[in-house]
Amino acid sequence: MTDRPRLYQTFFAELKRRQVFKVAAVYGAVAFVVMQAADFLVPALRLPDGVATGIALVAILGLPLAVALAWAFEMTPEGVQRERPASSAELESIVAQPRGRRWPAGILALAGVVLVAGGGWWVLGRDAGAGDGSGAPAAVADSPDRRSIAVLPFANMSGDPDNEYFSDGITDDIITHLSKLSDLKVISRTSVMRFKQTDKGLREIAAELGVATILEGGVQRSGDRVRINAQLIDATTDEHLWAEQYNRRMTDVFEIQTDVALQIASALQARLSPEERGRVERKPTENLEAYNLYLQGRYFWNKRTPEGLQTAIEYFEGAIEADPEYAPAWVGLADSYSIMAAWGYLSPQETHKKARSAALRALEIDETLGEAHIALAAIVEFYEWDMEEAQAEYLRGIALSPGYATGHQWYGELLTFLGRYDEAIREIERAVELDPLSLIINQDLGTTLRVAGEYERSIRRLRKAQQLDPSFAGPYEEMGSAYEEMGAFEDAIAAYQRARELSGGLLGLAELGHIYGAMGRTEEARAMLRELEEQAKTRYVPPSEFAIIHAGIGQTDLAFERIERGLEEGDATLLWRLDAPGFTELRPDPRFAQLLRRLGLRE
Repeated sequence: MTDRPRLYQTFFAELKRRQVFKVAAVYGAVAFVVMQAADFLVPALRLPDGVATGIALVAILGLPLAVALAWAFEMTPEGVQRERPASSAELESIVAQPRGRRWPAGILALAGVVLVAGGGWWVLGRDAGAGDGSGAPAAVADSPDRRSIAVLPFANMSGDPDNEYFSDGITDDIITHLSKLSDLKVISRTSVMRFKQTDKGLREIAAELGVATILEGGVQRSGDRVRINAQLIDATTDEHLWAEQYNRRMTDVFEIQTDVALQIASALQARLSPEERGRVERKPTENLEAYNLYLQGRYFWNKRTPEGLQTAIEYFEGAIEADPEYAPAWVGLADSYSIMAAWGYLSPQETHKKARSAALRALEIDETLGEAHIALAAIVEFYEWDMEEAQAEYLRGIALSPGYATGHQWYGELLTFLGRYDEAIREIERAVELDPLSLIINQDLGTTLRVAGEYERSIRRLRKAQQLDPSFAGPYEEMGSAYEEMGAFEDAIAAYQRARELSGGLLGLAELGHIYGAMGRTEEARAMLRELEEQAKTRYVPPSEFAIIHAGIGQTDLAFERIERGLEEGDATLLWRLDAPGFTELRPDPRFAQLLRRLGLRE
C-alpha cells in the first residue's frame, strides 16, 4: 500500500494541473522582452524616462495577477471558465510522475520570476540612478552625480609650445562630442581650463566642479602621427574606469575622439539614442589642414579680446577656404562676428550680415549641429528681435547639444527679456551647473535675478563671479545696477567706478553718467557724456550708452533719438537696457511702449 501524498506535494501538483508554472514561465519571458525593448526604445524615441519605469512596474505587478488568474480560471473549448476542483486520483497521478517530468515545470516558473525581477531591476535601477527628472545626473557609488564628467585639459606632450592649441583643441572636441549625449552631465571648457597645470588633486577638482568622474590625458603630435593617452577615473575612489592609448596617423584623429566619447558613455552606462550615436560618429571634415586651422581659430576665439577674435576670424576663414563644407568653422565665424558686436568691438552693421550668413551656411551643411542653431538664435534675438524664431532655434539647438552651456545661458537671457523669470533662472542655473566657473554665466545669472527683483540673491551670485576673478569688471557693473534699483546710490556709484577702472573705461561709464544725472549731479553726468563721445571717435559705442545718460539728466527727447539710432544700427545692448535702471525715466513715456513692440516684446 502506497503512502498518501503529503500536503505540499498535492499543492504543487495542483499548481501544475492548473498550469500556473507554465503561465509564470511564459509571462516572465514575455515581460522580460517587453522591458528590454522599452529600455532601448524610450531613449531612442526621446520619450520621458518615466515611460520605461511605468512599463517595468506594470510588468512586475502583473506577475502575481497572472498567477492568480491562472489558478482561478482555465481555458476550455467553451471559453474561459472557473477552474474545477481536482479529484484525489488526478493529484496522486501527478505526484506519482517521475521527478524528471515534475521538476522542469517548476524550474521554468522560477526562471520566469527571475526574468521579471531581473528586467525590473535593470530598468528601475538605471532610472533611479538617472536622477529625478530635473536635469540632475545620476549617482555612482556614494556620489550624487554618477553620469557626470569633467574633461581636464589634455597635456601637450610634444615639447613644442606652439602645439598647445592642438592639445587644447582635442580637449574641446572631446567635450563637444560628450555634450551631445543627453544622459551625461559634461562640464564646459571654460571651467575645466582653469585647472590647466594645476596642483589640485582629482577629488578636490571633482568636488569643485560637481562631478563624479574625471577624464585626463595627454597629446603628442609628431609629423603625420598623433599619440593620445586617456584615462577615466572615479574621483571618489581613484579607480580607473577605463584607459586607452592611441598611436595613429593624424587622419584618424576623428575616429579617436569618437571612440573616446563612446567608451566613456559605455563606462558610465549612459544611454545613447541612435541619433546621438550618429552625431558623435559624424566626421566634420576629411581635410586635416582645415581642422588644424579651425583648432587655432577656437584657441584665439576663447581669448575673447579684440585681437584674439580678429585672429580667430582669420583662422576660421582659412579653414573654410581649405574645406568649404566644414560646418564647425562656419559656426566659429558666426560666433566671432556676434561677439565682436555684442562686446562693442565692431558695429552691428559691420558684423550682422556676416554672422547670419555664416550660421545659415553651417546649417545648410549640417542641420543637426546644435551649436549652429544656437549661433543663429543669438543673431535673430539680439540683432533682428524676432523672439519667436529665436526661441525655436534655441530649443532645437539645446535638444541637439543638451550639454552646451552657452545654449542654456543665451536661452535663459531670452526668457529674461520675455519676463518669464522662473524659467530663465532655471535655464541659466543649468548653464552654471554645466560651466560652474564661467565668469560670464555666473554674471548672467546675477543679472537675471536682479531683473526678477531678487536683489539679495543677485548680489550673492555677482560676488561669486567676483571671487572667481577679482579683475573681471562685468559683475561690478551689474552689482551697481542692483544697488541703484535698491536705492543704495553710494554703493552703486562705488561699484560702477570699480567696473570703469577694471575695464579701462569700457564698462560703468554710461551707468555713472546716468546715476549722477538722476541724483542731480548734472555736471558730473555731462562729464561722463563728453568722455563717452571721445571714446566714440576710436571705437564703436552703442547708442544706448548715450541714451541712458541723457535719460538721467532729463533729456528724454535726446534719449529717444539715440534709441532710434540704435534701432537703425541693430544695437544689441538695447535688450539689456530695457530692464536696467538707465531706462527708468523713459518707461512712462508712450514711446517706450512702442520701443518694446519694435523689439518683439510686451509691456
